[in-house]
Amino acid sequence: MSNETMNDTTITEEPKGLHNKVLGRRGFLGAAGALGAAAFLAACGSDSDSDGGTATTADKSTTTAADGGSTTTAPASGGGGDLKVAAFAASLEVLAVNTYGAALDAAGKGSLGDVPPAVAEFVTTAQKQHQSALDKWNEVLKGAGEDEVSDPPADLEKTVNDAFGKVKDVGGAAKLALMLEQIAAATYLSAIPTLSDEGAIKLAASIQPIDMQHVAVLNFVLGEYPVPDTFGSTDMAASPS
Repeated sequence: MSNETMNDTTITEEPKGLHNKVLGRRGFLGAAGALGAAAFLAACGSDSDSDGGTATTADKSTTTAADGGSTTTAPASGGGGDLKVAAFAASLEVLAVNTYGAALDAAGKGSLGDVPPAVAEFVTTAQKQHQSALDKWNEVLKGAGEDEVSDPPADLEKTVNDAFGKVKDVGGAAKLALMLEQIAAATYLSAIPTLSDEGAIKLAASIQPIDMQHVAVLNFVLGEYPVPDTFGSTDMAASPS
């Protein structure tokens, strides 16, 4: 599937876009309805295994504000783990960007039937927000001398493609998007306590609530109460392999 936020200060606007494919791992629990898939599982990981992103070089870590502000350099503590999760977080963002992009393509071809304008606007906006998050994580990786994330593992890519191939309408696409958003939100919530860099923590903590907002909208689209849970959960969290 293809298509189209870290310094110790503020995290506000979204950066410009890039990149298109993914690396994520974990169970997409119980796909229903138009998806017909039961699991969508690629190597389950425990909550404690994810970390967020910081750019680390030797004894220093560099973080970049989501608003494009100046970088800050500080002693790195556990930077390797932070970078691992930065890459993993980026991979999840790629997956979301690609999935929303595929939904837009399908809608444009009439494959999803009638698409309410509000739903189309949500998909366009959500894709843009995930692209901005991806760009930020890739800035972190690039600043640390690491490769930017752009490619998915073959097994997960196939799983996503197979699931999307069974989507026949807006409801089916919304169910798949809901699972992706729930996994992303749970993964960020799980990763935040494991991060060592303040900028990485702020970045992850600025993205997670947006994913939860996406979950609420998708629940509403599917005719469910938008905010059914009292507390956030890490039950569907993914982790790097």
